[in-house]
Amino acid sequence: MDISVLNREQRKAAETLEGPLLILAGAGSGKTRALTYRLANLIDHGIPAWSILALTFTNKAAREMKNRVEALIGTQGADEAWIGTFHSVCARILRRDIEKLGYSRSFVIYDEDDQLRVLKEIYKQLNVDDSFIPLRETAYKISDAKNRLLTPDEWFAQSGRDFRSNRIHDIMITYESRMKGLNALDFDDLLMKTLELLASHPPVLDTYRKRFRYVMVDEYQDTNHVQYELVRILTAESRNLCVVGDDDQSIYGWRGADIRNILDFEKDYPDAVVIKLEQNYRSTATILDAANQVIAHNADRKDKKLWTEKDSGNRITVYRASDEHDEAAWIAARILELKKSGMGYGHDAVLYRANSQSRVIEEMMIRSGIPYKVFGGQKFYERKEIRDILAYLRVIVNPSDDISLGRIINVPKRSIGDATVQVLTDYASASGIPLFSALNDLPESLGSRARNAVSDFATLMTMLCAMKDSMPLEEFVDYVISQTGLEKQYINENTEDAVARLENIGEFRGTLHEFAVSAESATLEAYLENVSLMTDLDRETDQEGFVTMMTLHSAKGLEFDHVFIPGMEENVFPSYRSVNEENRLEEERRLMYVGITRARNRLFLCHAESRMLYNQFSHNAPSRFLDEIPERLLKRESFDGFNGARGFMNYSRQDPAVSRKKPEFSGWNRPPETRHEHPSAPAAIGGKPRLTLKGVSLDSIPGVSRGFMPSPAREFDSSLRKLFREGDSVMHPKFGSGKVVQISGSGSDARILIDFGNNGTRELSLAVAPIVKVEEES
Repeated sequence: MDISVLNREQRKAAETLEGPLLILAGAGSGKTRALTYRLANLIDHGIPAWSILALTFTNKAAREMKNRVEALIGTQGADEAWIGTFHSVCARILRRDIEKLGYSRSFVIYDEDDQLRVLKEIYKQLNVDDSFIPLRETAYKISDAKNRLLTPDEWFAQSGRDFRSNRIHDIMITYESRMKGLNALDFDDLLMKTLELLASHPPVLDTYRKRFRYVMVDEYQDTNHVQYELVRILTAESRNLCVVGDDDQSIYGWRGADIRNILDFEKDYPDAVVIKLEQNYRSTATILDAANQVIAHNADRKDKKLWTEKDSGNRITVYRASDEHDEAAWIAARILELKKSGMGYGHDAVLYRANSQSRVIEEMMIRSGIPYKVFGGQKFYERKEIRDILAYLRVIVNPSDDISLGRIINVPKRSIGDATVQVLTDYASASGIPLFSALNDLPESLGSRARNAVSDFATLMTMLCAMKDSMPLEEFVDYVISQTGLEKQYINENTEDAVARLENIGEFRGTLHEFAVSAESATLEAYLENVSLMTDLDRETDQEGFVTMMTLHSAKGLEFDHVFIPGMEENVFPSYRSVNEENRLEEERRLMYVGITRARNRLFLCHAESRMLYNQFSHNAPSRFLDEIPERLLKRESFDGFNGARGFMNYSRQDPAVSRKKPEFSGWNRPPETRHEHPSAPAAIGGKPRLTLKGVSLDSIPGVSRGFMPSPAREFDSSLRKLFREGDSVMHPKFGSGKVVQISGSGSDARILIDFGNNGTRELSLAVAPIVKVEEES
């Protein structure tokens, strides 16, 4: 292993092997490299690999770390070290010792959808109306209480102690009891129950303290209170704790992450060695200068400053748009310009503060013929056909899983209706037995037809449970899919939707095969755990051939040659929820820092004079974050041809306290009498297009004319007709998702008939309907 390839600070981090160590790693500074070299160096210095625990936040990061360590020191060292996410490591510990907490080792892990199903049952049982207390609010409060290590009683004591809080308290108690009866854990339980196990059973704690003599934690700024306590209790004796993180990239406070964990590390460990990785290998000097200037306005942070050996590069372009349509058209035009200069679409990313900003940009991408992909949509394992397969497999592993059993008892349809299921559920509850047991001990109240249908299902499930260990994993899952009729139902259906679901089942087999050939233990239990522990951050972001669109939160850890950030306005970014709260505002600024540092070569920032968002029309001042970037780093462009610096807020560029105040509207905002109050009203402009970008005329974009606003139907009808066809999935901001039934007419009379399911079938004008074609992921 050649450690000389590291820079001075990286090498110092890799060679500091004993005692508490804090590595402050700025964006793009090679922290993963430093971390993996340190792990490999520990083994190279005679530390047994099995005594090293490395904790990450995503399976993707864990795989990357393991692969890099393997490349440095070989397979054996990488395999023996425990490298995984907090949740996967905790699940591994619980599989061994959870019986000490009164659970079975065959426990299942419930995701958010499963959790909401349990809460729905509890609401019904306790006669709680979800219009009074929304399900997701209760789920959030349960999670928040667990992350703060509060029992339901302790949570209630800290609440308003009113009737509403009392009902949530009752739900919390019932939820804990119900989950234990189901032998199920939610994501928060994996962490909390592990901490409970270690704290309440000293022999178990002693075992893991002796095993894990060296602990490393990646992305330490994202840890919550439970994760902090887990790390603390495991390393209390050895004190060989290395944490890597960047307080300037702490953007998940709303998920429970506590920035104090990294900011107070030196208080917890006064003898800690602190190393700063400040050399950036990603971005140009101009982009880093802007990032440094913005983040310096945060008061609560560790002092550090990114630098690079790369040249200055291009100035940051700031575009002042008339509205969100103008903004979207300008972004599309810029992307076309970059494409024309020889850069593929895969080099570009549009990163926004809120998902709701994407619709107008997506429409413009479609009209411009620009291929794009939105990340953060429906996840593969959340698709109905995949969840159905997983529910069967869960019941086979854990017959006590009433939630999964309730999902598939009549899937595919087998004449077991809701009334029958309710009778079975009530009987199981009254008898104190799992629903699965009730299938083989039917109540007398069931009619003969229902009894026969339930008996057939019970026979099928009993047979599958008995056969679980009789054949290899892939073969067995294929057998389950075949015997249950899950695949056959879509073959018989013979629709485009059914074909897509069959393709997804084929993809599911592919993921199963990948697991079977790579897993240490290719069991059904291990596979289900692997799927359950996949997070929204474990995504494949192959950027080849299309523009990437995602939220700024989702973009953390990624990088692109060209980054566009729209919506740079007060109450949009920073969010309206944060402008009057200093802690939230500082997190918004950290999010801006993350957005800026995603860019390698070019950064484009956009703000609009007016915007329709959340079904409201508003005029917002340009974001204070724009004013925190020095003028020397910026190149301004505007829809009206005025490209000067006039008009930004008069914030102090030196005093962070001033920049945290709510801004006043400025000279670049039009007087009220000239603002356009209707979202579809075109901007008032002169007799010719405002801007042409290096040979890419905005008039060449279908649906875009002067002022970058949608043109009349006759100007883009032909291209819109090509966008949609019968059977296409579309999205409408008011009516939701739907399927195209028919397209008729031409020119300004072009009409599109869409079936919006519960919202009915509606005929809309193709020229003006705010619909977006939805491409389903395969």
